[in-house]
Amino acid sequence: MSSRRSQLILVALIVLALVGVGFLLVPSSPAHRPVKQGLDLQGGLEYVLKAQPPKGHQLTSADLDRSVSIMRDRVDKLGVSEPIITKQGSDQISIQLAGVHNVNQAATIIGSTAQLELYDLEPALVAPSTSTQGPVATRSLYQLLSHVPQSSQNGTPSQYVLFKPCGKGKQKTFVRAAGPSGTLHRAPNGNAGVLDAYGGKVQKGWKVLTVPHDTVLITCSAKSAVVCPGENTQTGLPPAGKTDWYLFKQGAYPNDRYGPYPNMKGTDLKLSGTRADIDPQQGPVVLMQFTKHGNKAFHTVTKNEAIRGSISGVNQHFAIVLDGAIRSWPQINYKDLPQGIDPTGSGAQITGLASFNEAKNLALVLQTGALPVNFVPLERTDVSATLGKDSLKQARNAAIGGLILVALFLLLLYRFLGLVAVIGLAIYGAFMYAAIVLLGVTMTLPGFAGLILTIGVAADANVVVFERIKEESRAGKSVRAAIAAGYAKGFRTILDANVVTAITALILFAVATAGVKGFALMLLIGTVISLITAVAATRAMLGLLAGFRWFQNPRFMGASTR
Repeated sequence: MSSRRSQLILVALIVLALVGVGFLLVPSSPAHRPVKQGLDLQGGLEYVLKAQPPKGHQLTSADLDRSVSIMRDRVDKLGVSEPIITKQGSDQISIQLAGVHNVNQAATIIGSTAQLELYDLEPALVAPSTSTQGPVATRSLYQLLSHVPQSSQNGTPSQYVLFKPCGKGKQKTFVRAAGPSGTLHRAPNGNAGVLDAYGGKVQKGWKVLTVPHDTVLITCSAKSAVVCPGENTQTGLPPAGKTDWYLFKQGAYPNDRYGPYPNMKGTDLKLSGTRADIDPQQGPVVLMQFTKHGNKAFHTVTKNEAIRGSISGVNQHFAIVLDGAIRSWPQINYKDLPQGIDPTGSGAQITGLASFNEAKNLALVLQTGALPVNFVPLERTDVSATLGKDSLKQARNAAIGGLILVALFLLLLYRFLGLVAVIGLAIYGAFMYAAIVLLGVTMTLPGFAGLILTIGVAADANVVVFERIKEESRAGKSVRAAIAAGYAKGFRTILDANVVTAITALILFAVATAGVKGFALMLLIGTVISLITAVAATRAMLGLLAGFRWFQNPRFMGASTR
C-alpha cells in the first residue's frame, strides 16, 4: 500500500511539473519564454578577426584574452543576446552574433580598435601637411609621401607603402597597391609586409615610399568627420569616396615644447563618464570625462593653444583622432578662453557627428576601452534569417520524424508497455523543453542533432527495462513481480550506460569548438532527463497499472510464458 501511495505521489508531482511546463509553453502565459536560437537558426553575423600587433610587439595570449573581454562588452552594449566570442588559434578571434539585423554596424563597432588620441593640431603636423596658412590636406597618398622634405628622411621609416603605376604619359599616376605596413617583408610577430603578396620584390615601374621616422599617417573623410583640416572644398570635405591624408608627429621631438605626440590617449578617459548626448547648439555629441592626469594634460594643451592664438591672432585647434582617422578638430577661441579649458568636473565633448546613432556608436566604443592590438577582418559570414528559418524547419522535421519512428518501434514490439514508453517520451520532451528554456540554452543545428540523439537514449533506457520485464514474465512471475524485478535488474545497466554517455558529453563540451559544444550540452541534458523519466515516470505509471486485473495478462505487454 505504501508503495502504491508513493507511486501516486510521484505521478502527481510529474503532472504538476507538466502543468508548469505548460505555462512556459503557452505564448499568452506570463511565464512564457521562447527558446533562444543560435546563429544558424535565426540568422546573424559570424566574424573572424586576425590580430595585427604593432611593430616590435609580440602578440600574447593575454592580448587576445583582453580583446575578447572588450569585444564581449561591446556586444553586450549592442543588446545582442547570447554572443559566442572565442579565441581561435594563436592570433584570431571568432565572433558569432545571432539575430543581428545591422551586420555592418555590428562588425564595425566590434572590430574597431578604439585607439583614441588627441593632438595639438598645428604643432603636430609636419611638412607637407602644414604651411604658413595652416593645415594642408592631400588627397593623394603618393603625392604626400613623394613631397616629404629630404631632411625628414633620416632614421628608420615608421611605415612603407607600395604604389603601382596607372595610366601612360602625362596621365600616368601612382595608386596604392599595399600598405601602410611597418615592414617590407613579413615581420617576426606575423604582420604581413607590403611586398609579401608580390613575391617579396618591387615590380618593374612600381615604387615603395616611406613614412618618415617618428611620424604617423592620419586620414580624414566624409565617413569620419564633418569638416577636414585644410580642405578647400565648399563642404570642407574631400569628394565622395576620397580621403585626405596628413603626416602627424609621433613621440617626443627635440626642442618641441608642445609634445610628446599624441598629447593625450584613450587611457586618459574615464570610461564611465563617456556617453552620447544632444547639445542644443552642436547637435549630437559625445561627452567625455578625464582622469586626473587627463584633466591636467587637456588643460595644458588648450592653454598652449589659447596663448598661440593670442600671439598669432588665429584660433588654434586640437584634433580628436580615433583609429587613425580625424573625428573632430575643435578650435580654442583665445578671446573667450584665454586660459584654455580646465575640464575638471565639466569634461569635454566631441562634436561634428552626423547623427545621434553615430554618437552612440562612438561612445560605445570609447566606453569599453581600446583593444590592445589592431584587428583586421579575416572572414565574415552573414547568415540570412530566411536560411535560418529553413534550417530550423528541417531540424524540427528531423526531430519529429525521429520521435515518430521510435514511438512506432516501441508500440509494435512492446504493445502496451510501448504505449507507456511513448507517454514517457512525451514527458521527456516536455522536461527537455523546460530545461532548455530555464537554463537559457541557445539552440543550434548541432544542438538539435544532440536533441535527436537523446530521443534514442531515452527510448533505450525503456528497452533495457522492458526486456528484463518480459524475461521475468516468461519465467512465470506475476506482472507486478516482473515489473519490480525488471527495474531492479535493469537499473544498473541503465545507470552505467547513461554515466558513460554523460562523461563523453562532458569531454566533448570541455575540448570541442562552439558548434560541437552545443551538441555535447544537449546530449548531457538529455541523458540526465532520460534517466529521470525512464526510472521514475514510466516505473510509477507501470506500478499503478499493475494494480488493475486487465493488466495481468503477459501477452498484453508483448510477452508470453514459456
